[in-house]
Amino acid sequence: MRSATVKAAALVGWAEMMATAGISPDEAGRVCAIDPGIWIAPDGEISLKSFVALSEYVGACAGAAQLSWQLGESYDLAALHEVGDAVLGARTLGTALKRFAEHFPLLQDACELRFDVLAECAQVSYRILDPDIWPRHHDALFTLAIVAQIIRRAAGPAWRESEFLFEAQQGPVGPVRSCGSLRFAGETNALRFPLAMLDLPMPAHDHKFDLKLLSRLIVAHRRAKPVRDKVEMMLFSRLADGVLNQEKIAAAIGMSSRTMRRKLAEDGLSFQHLLDECRMRQAVLDFHVHPKASIAQIALKLGYAEHSTFTRAFTRWAGIPPNSYRSLMN
Repeated sequence: MRSATVKAAALVGWAEMMATAGISPDEAGRVCAIDPGIWIAPDGEISLKSFVALSEYVGACAGAAQLSWQLGESYDLAALHEVGDAVLGARTLGTALKRFAEHFPLLQDACELRFDVLAECAQVSYRILDPDIWPRHHDALFTLAIVAQIIRRAAGPAWRESEFLFEAQQGPVGPVRSCGSLRFAGETNALRFPLAMLDLPMPAHDHKFDLKLLSRLIVAHRRAKPVRDKVEMMLFSRLADGVLNQEKIAAAIGMSSRTMRRKLAEDGLSFQHLLDECRMRQAVLDFHVHPKASIAQIALKLGYAEHSTFTRAFTRWAGIPPNSYRSLMN
């Protein structure tokens, strides 16, 4: 996922709020490897790594720990162009959230934004699939705040019936507390709310949008991605589910297993090599996110029947056993 990007439109409004909080946008851009011209003309794309670095930089600045959430709550959805218009033009909250999740890949790569209707609640979850990007708490605050903004458009400003989950162990939450209860050290970042809210009407907006065009854009976007990136994203998405055989992964990215193997071989790769690499990189992230989890628990989560098999594989990959690697991180 070396080519993962974010639409620069995500930064609309950031410069003004950063300046109000005493943060220099140009200095922040320099530190995070973002072209300073982006504040003047927020079009094009920036790397996902730089976007997350900027989020963390802003969140770490004194007096601005809650700025990531405030940026999301006040973000102008119309700046997302076709995607924003489709969300704002939805008749119900459920439709608005479904459209936002379905078309999120047009805005941000190597990430997963899901809208799920569960047994007792509705949930919108978000996480970056690339495990090499860490820390990453403030991009989640920003994204879930946009989701909260969409919900408030239907439920009103007094809405509080919600539960937030974050993959970070702990972090600044500020205004999030006023929206509902909080839990940390989860598998993803998520916002849960009552099912009955899905039928709430969205405010009337005269936004023109073309869902067929958005569908074509999604298809074109996915086709343009390198096969390696597609396979990695699918593996990171499904590692915890144990659905890791070649046939199912190939089908999920829209090709036969034979074609997938051939495409990977053209880059000097094999499916097993990518699977092993993804498991090891995910293990390192789990050391950060779940520092108290045992090696056996992490091995099981990654699809290993025996933790000794995982230990040998990790040692070959890192040069030292997983317990030693985790000790060096602390």
